[in-house]
Amino acid sequence: MSNSLQNNYIMRAITMIICCLFLQLGMVAQKDITVLHVSGQAFYYEQTGAKAISMYPGMELALKGRMRCKGASTAKLLYNGVSIMVSGGKLRDLKEVVKSAGVASQMSFTGRFFSFVTESVREGNTQEDIKKYHRKYMGKTSGGIKGYAKPDYTIRPLLLTAGKLPSANVIFKWRNTAGEGHYTFSLLTKLGKPVAQILTRDTAITLDLDQLALDLDEEYSWNVSRGETAKSVNIPFEICPTSVVERLTDLSHEPAFVEAEPEMKQMMLAYRLEEERCFYSAYQTYTQLIGAEPDNLLLRRMYAAFLARMDMLPEASSLLFSSNN
Repeated sequence: MSNSLQNNYIMRAITMIICCLFLQLGMVAQKDITVLHVSGQAFYYEQTGAKAISMYPGMELALKGRMRCKGASTAKLLYNGVSIMVSGGKLRDLKEVVKSAGVASQMSFTGRFFSFVTESVREGNTQEDIKKYHRKYMGKTSGGIKGYAKPDYTIRPLLLTAGKLPSANVIFKWRNTAGEGHYTFSLLTKLGKPVAQILTRDTAITLDLDQLALDLDEEYSWNVSRGETAKSVNIPFEICPTSVVERLTDLSHEPAFVEAEPEMKQMMLAYRLEEERCFYSAYQTYTQLIGAEPDNLLLRRMYAAFLARMDMLPEASSLLFSSNN
């Protein structure tokens, strides 16, 4: 096995361990129920005699509340990492609804995914919540990139283009930094040999990685510099063919995936892509989803949590709290 492949397995294992640690911390004492999906109409009552509130994905329900579905409508709820399907027009106590839920294994994909859903909903309640989540994640992992948080690196690259990249058009982005003159974008081999170097005044470069004929079994990196002192850390990546990504992220053997609604399947796929360090593909999946369902609060919170982990806090905050949302 090549050193590049060994490093990929190690980074994948580290990513999954970090995710599990964060999710275990978040699932210790779940007090609320999360609405995953509503087909038709379902209603929530905060207490006896309270006005009915229409349920929607991403909504949080208190255990002391009650709910019912209208006619043939159904609602899928999440509690302690387990999804619960509810149907029927009978008014039901939520404490009774979740009694049969049990607790899912957080080492399984389904357990990890639903724990992530719960975490995303909780961490997206307020501006301060998402800021704390971003600080916690970046402080503990530094994006999984050695030297990423060092103050010597004054140009901050976005982490979307780390990990496994498609052999296609890819947009490399970084934060603007004070200074004059152009930015120098460099794409390098593992040994530091230049593959491409581009001058730009923008904070993004689009490259067709297929046209660069990069080797599939090699590790590359990219960085940005400006003037004499401003520079970014090297961001490592590799080219991963679509066929390999599809094999790595195949969820057809997961019962929860097979039974999930179309939008939930795509959310599961996005999460699986992130686990496999296919960050750019995960980003594209979320972007397509949010374009199709801009009002889905559950999706927005999951996407925002992903953006925060990519060191894209301004974008995460805007997605959740912009006046246009």
